[in-house]
Amino acid sequence: MRYSLLNRFRGALLGSFVGKTLASGGGKDQFINESRFTLPHSRETQPSPTPPDWSEIAMCGTKSLIHCGKLDLDDWVRYCEMTQPSLLLLQSTASSSEAAVATLPVALFFHEDEAKLRQQLLQAATVWRHDSQTSEEVLVVAFAIALALTEKLNPATLIPRILNYLNPSQTPLVQQLEQVQTLLEKGAGLDTTLTQLRRHAPKSQGELKRSCLSIALALYCFLHTPEDFRLCVTRAIRTGYQPQLTATLTGTLAGVYNSIIGIPVGWQLASQQIPMGVQWMQLAERLFAVWSGIYDVSVAEQFPSVAIAAPRVIQPR
Repeated sequence: MRYSLLNRFRGALLGSFVGKTLASGGGKDQFINESRFTLPHSRETQPSPTPPDWSEIAMCGTKSLIHCGKLDLDDWVRYCEMTQPSLLLLQSTASSSEAAVATLPVALFFHEDEAKLRQQLLQAATVWRHDSQTSEEVLVVAFAIALALTEKLNPATLIPRILNYLNPSQTPLVQQLEQVQTLLEKGAGLDTTLTQLRRHAPKSQGELKRSCLSIALALYCFLHTPEDFRLCVTRAIRTGYQPQLTATLTGTLAGVYNSIIGIPVGWQLASQQIPMGVQWMQLAERLFAVWSGIYDVSVAEQFPSVAIAAPRVIQPR
């Protein structure tokens, strides 16, 4: 095991937060000051004033899983109502990419059982997913997360494994993933990839149908440089296509694969200057504690930090 499961949980949730924050410009000054990194400009300006905060819904889902120790859709909705009543208006409106963001904690919590993961994820997605969206598309990111957490993610074979995992149907996302695999094998750059994917993206059913493109782009950005979190997220932002969604999903994939250790230290420090970043770190640790079977999570919270080492690795004292 390269990294502990706790660090992968942390990497997934903090990585999603870092990606979203950099893409939206929220906390931009903190990130630039801490990391001496200039926020990349997207390749096109797409007006997205106050887009629906699917990460907020994911946070409510995380709290519900911690509270119940299982998937309870009514409790999840209750947390959303308590946090921000307007979140309830987003039920049955999500694209596949948005539903993938909303259900990230479900993917983490049920990652060890493939059959249960599929069942629980599809059940959770029904609350938020728009009726026009293919149910299997939300499984793509979750399956990649599960492979990373079980030490089975090989970047070279990830997309073929995903295609094999999905039902054999030629949905728009399946076609896009096949194109991404071909482009990666050819070493295609970002410009070429964007041109190819957007050229073949279905336009007849509106932006909602096209938005699974964020999943395809996130996989491309991650798989192009899987060991480098910074480059993955930077490339996702530079796509300019729904940058918050694309960067959130890319940050999640790169974060769970490289664990929190792979997130630049400057960005980690910057995230801890933002209340939402602190909350995500705390929730990652509590979610892991509940998943691992701790009877009383409040006992674990008495300790300011927990040191968990990967097995069979010599650690400094």
